[in-house]
Amino acid sequence: MSTRWSLPVAAVTLAAATLTIAGAHALEQKAFPDWRGQWVRCCGGAGWDPGKPIGPGQQAPLTEEYRALMEAGLANQRAGGQGNNSTPTCLPPGMPRAMIVYEPMEIVITPDATYILIEFMQQLRRVYTDGRDWPEELEPTYAGYSIGRWEDTDGDGRYDALLIETRAMKGPRTFDGAVPLHADNRTIVKERIYLDRSNPSLLHDEVTTIDHALTRPWTVTRSYERAAKPRWFEYVCAENNQHVFLGKENYFINGGYLMPTRKGQPAPDLKFFDQAQK
Repeated sequence: MSTRWSLPVAAVTLAAATLTIAGAHALEQKAFPDWRGQWVRCCGGAGWDPGKPIGPGQQAPLTEEYRALMEAGLANQRAGGQGNNSTPTCLPPGMPRAMIVYEPMEIVITPDATYILIEFMQQLRRVYTDGRDWPEELEPTYAGYSIGRWEDTDGDGRYDALLIETRAMKGPRTFDGAVPLHADNRTIVKERIYLDRSNPSLLHDEVTTIDHALTRPWTVTRSYERAAKPRWFEYVCAENNQHVFLGKENYFINGGYLMPTRKGQPAPDLKFFDQAQK
């Protein structure tokens, strides 16, 4: 008799446990905001502060040294070079520039981590929300190492803001295509991400950057719209990239020919080709 009942009881017990776990998971997920879908940048230009023009118009609180570096980079760009901008080499922009979101972004929320996936340069940000402390040693990456904390700011029992701190970034990096970050790469980035209260398809990221290139912390707010009909595609930087960097010189390929990018640019040294022909 006991044998006859053991399998059904075990099955019922397993089913009950499964439902309990599934229910707990559902309740846990219900506590998080709905940030699903595809997010595209909006509400301004491509400068780091979207409400201001790129370059000096950004009014970045740069030190004199790094303001001069920005001006020199802009002069180089006007002459046909790339200035301080490293993305034409297919290096990822890293943080905080990644949050300009040149190509669409997706946010995946789990209880222990939130994943921010950006199509441009296939950038992946892992924001750990499991209560961990900062590791004693961190391997620098362009995206950096991020620890986050959820907040329920209106007390309705549902999280509505994600606070993030990011450290351990490596370079070269810039805020945008012109404004530089310090070469020591000791940047700290603090963010507060939240949905607009009147528009659930508008996401805001309030970003504060602390960096030795700045005279004070610099805070800007970037915004993203949720796409009504998202279309995903693969962005591969190396595909059809016409830029060629030899040492500190940037050349351009056009029709199979190597071309200068600025007036008076010296041709590359072909001494190894000359040696190979002898």
